[in-house]
Amino acid sequence: MKKFLGISLFVIIAGFSCILVSTTGLNPDGLTLGLISDELDKTNECFDRSYRQISDSLLTTWNSLFDALGISGNPFAMMFYFIEYFRAMDQEDSDEYFSLQDMIANNSANSMSSMLTTCAIMQKMEWDFQVFFNENECYLGINLTEDWQIRKGNWVEKDGKSYFLKEFNCKTPVGKLENDNPASTYQCLKSSKLDLKPVPLVNSLPVFRGSIHEKRLVWFYKNKKYHITVEIPHGQAEYTRNLPASLFGTVASGVYEFNNMGLIDNLKYFVEDFDEYDQVNFLFKLSQSESIFIYDNKKPIKSITNQLIEGRNDCDGRSIFLYCLLNVVLGYDSADMVFINWPNHLAIGLKPKTRKAEDILKEQDAIYVGDKYYILDPAYVGDTYWGNKMKRLSDECEIIK
Repeated sequence: MKKFLGISLFVIIAGFSCILVSTTGLNPDGLTLGLISDELDKTNECFDRSYRQISDSLLTTWNSLFDALGISGNPFAMMFYFIEYFRAMDQEDSDEYFSLQDMIANNSANSMSSMLTTCAIMQKMEWDFQVFFNENECYLGINLTEDWQIRKGNWVEKDGKSYFLKEFNCKTPVGKLENDNPASTYQCLKSSKLDLKPVPLVNSLPVFRGSIHEKRLVWFYKNKKYHITVEIPHGQAEYTRNLPASLFGTVASGVYEFNNMGLIDNLKYFVEDFDEYDQVNFLFKLSQSESIFIYDNKKPIKSITNQLIEGRNDCDGRSIFLYCLLNVVLGYDSADMVFINWPNHLAIGLKPKTRKAEDILKEQDAIYVGDKYYILDPAYVGDTYWGNKMKRLSDECEIIK
């Protein structure tokens, strides 16, 4: 990447970014914007310098690189790329502000300068990123599309939009802060453009090379033992650790994660002679296997990759895991599946495609919600199948799709 960034930078004309002053209400995980300070003038000036230094030719170079990496049109992966790039520079213990040109020329950076420059690059690419900070903390802010379905996270509301906070590292999920006692107010910069785009669900993963983690998956169905050894790229585990605790964000990534593990064809082979009802229950039992996952109700939502490596998840994680399996192996999509939410519990609802499967479900008095989405609860272990519901769960629930 240094070869690409080492080219001459052409200064382009950009309007001066004015200081933003705004106040919002405090939400459960929401934080607010603070008042003007001299520090804001300095950050705004650094941001503006970096923004002007991003030429069209430099953008073309980055876009060509992203095409080669398979992440074109994936701003989440682009953000991750720039975080890695700037963190690989020599880190200065300094309060000085460095522009993009300064950092490239000296191969040195600090956290605030890196964040301001990353924000400038992402805004130049027309993605809605911000920087939120006070005298002790600074974070990237990411405006995610609503279909991520964030379950938990810290955000700042600005102009009616929620910006989820990201530590400038490659290990902390979006929305999670390392500071146990974050401030209640932050300052931010004015966007250089008004029509910036929110970050959509991931539509690809970077190419991961290097070491892999092998894991043997073992489960039983109808008293028969099955097993597969999956190969998980370590880079994939590191990358997906940054995903926010979200439903469809984790699903969108999970589909691509499964494609990198070498298990889909084997699973399709196992179920090719099964009817629909058995195919679904086969994957259901895989997701319940206690040799693969230990149930841990304190675990936050994590990627498919990190669930497998850690061998732990809760009802949210298992439901996401099964949702992805049903998609990549059996071809069910968002029209066929929903998430079913109760207070403190999550499961899946799946609509059968065949008359035979529907007849079996009816004969067994299987329970469904909405438009015949029959319950699949991978946290309900034991002698349980498609259509079973825990007795303690209310008949009232929320359908998420």
